[in-house]
Amino acid sequence: MVRIKHKVSEPPQSPVKGVRAATLQLLLDTAMGVIRSDGHIPSVAEVAKRCAVSRATAYRYFPTRSALITAVIEASLGPVRTMASDKASGRERVRELFLRTFPRFTEFEPQLRAAAQLSLEQTALERAGLLEEEPYRRGHRIRILEHAIAPLEPQLPGGVRDRLHHALSVVYGIEPYIILKDIWGLADREIERVALWMADALIDAALQEALPTPRLPMPPPSPTAVATPAHPAAWYDDQYNNRGRIPEHPAILQQWFERSAQARASLSRNLDVPYGSAPSERLDVFFPAAPTQGAPVLVYIHGGYWRALDKKDQSFVAAPFVQRGAVVVLPNYALAPAVTLAQIVLQMVQAVAWVWRHIGRYGGDPQRIVLAGHSAGGHLAAMLMACHWPDVAPAAADAAAPGGDRPMPADVVKAALALSGVFELEPLRHAPFLSADLNLSEADALRLSPASLPAPAQGRLLALVGGDESEEFLRQNELIRSAWGDARVPVCEAVPGRHHMNVLHDLAEPGRHVHELALGLLGLA
Repeated sequence: MVRIKHKVSEPPQSPVKGVRAATLQLLLDTAMGVIRSDGHIPSVAEVAKRCAVSRATAYRYFPTRSALITAVIEASLGPVRTMASDKASGRERVRELFLRTFPRFTEFEPQLRAAAQLSLEQTALERAGLLEEEPYRRGHRIRILEHAIAPLEPQLPGGVRDRLHHALSVVYGIEPYIILKDIWGLADREIERVALWMADALIDAALQEALPTPRLPMPPPSPTAVATPAHPAAWYDDQYNNRGRIPEHPAILQQWFERSAQARASLSRNLDVPYGSAPSERLDVFFPAAPTQGAPVLVYIHGGYWRALDKKDQSFVAAPFVQRGAVVVLPNYALAPAVTLAQIVLQMVQAVAWVWRHIGRYGGDPQRIVLAGHSAGGHLAAMLMACHWPDVAPAAADAAAPGGDRPMPADVVKAALALSGVFELEPLRHAPFLSADLNLSEADALRLSPASLPAPAQGRLLALVGGDESEEFLRQNELIRSAWGDARVPVCEAVPGRHHMNVLHDLAEPGRHVHELALGLLGLA
């Protein structure tokens, strides 16, 4: 487990009874009262004067302000520090700890603020070489949290366990209480709720990170995959940081948001349909106002470098295709760095499997599923083209239904259109603006790169990119055709006058070349 680098300050040994015990209690109660009423940390001499005892007597009990504040905090949080939970669940232990601690933060708020103030003050003096007393060292929360998360240890590798321990020590303490109260103005009960929510989220993230590397229903990568030449880090950022290359991107994002809100308000729809059990595993279905059976299905996957945006941000893509008679599905996925890219790919596999099994209720034909994706969504669409669908097991709810466990055919996805797709991930490992969030190993980058996988046995991928995009995005577009061949990638084009963001507009605007190509894949041209 995590070990603190300094020795934590401990309160002085308290006499059990007699005059000495009464004197110590008088000094301590007086110090706590001064902090509460006057808002400052008293000196030991000030406490002695208020108690009408000699300074020498007071200093025998509390040689320094640090010793005094240590005793004050022990009196404030002692019951929490000695708490020993018998709960078998680490999550329940953490919850129990927070529920017992935050009411004491409310009761002893001035004293806890004083301790934090003294610690900060002494740290500054110590760094300047001016500290003339024994410092007050905090850190009891380390041991307290260690006990709370102990049941989680078997589920967490050492590094993940230590990160969880570190992270919980940030959200468990007087510091978040002060921030939420002073800056946000939250009431005590709401502060407690936010703290519990943060703790739950951190435990979820740790457990998610500890999951084994998921097995993908895709073929293994080719050992002769293309190697990326080395460039300086700044070069990769310049090539792949599209928002940095497009100064007007805030206005474009706002336009997407407004058009998407209009589409959700005007189209027949069923929003946030679960395709899995996780909160992120939801999809939106848009369908004609008078649906008929056998309509083609377009599954559109949003971009955002797997770490940003949401299905609702690009609902506008659905409108022109619904108006032509298609059923359009926009799935969401969890975002990096909370999950890995492999887990995102599996979520999209699960989403398309849901579409194949359930789209008939909206008038869609499961034999006419076409994918489209922009940027990261283009990568995911290509990965789904390479998926070996008979290996995909049905979701638990489907498997329990009559006929729900029937195997999926190999040609679930009939075709895909990738706009500005990323088909080789190795360069992204070297782009500082993105690499930390994706956290890809060399092996992960290889197995999750469509250009490294064998060409699918069936289907067509249309690869398009904005003509004004970076050299790397133009290269990526050409790369998927050279990797999969003309038969599988019959269209590989750069759209003149378009950059990485407004090329998406051509998919959603009737009469544009990209839109007409998508209609052709759906059989609606």
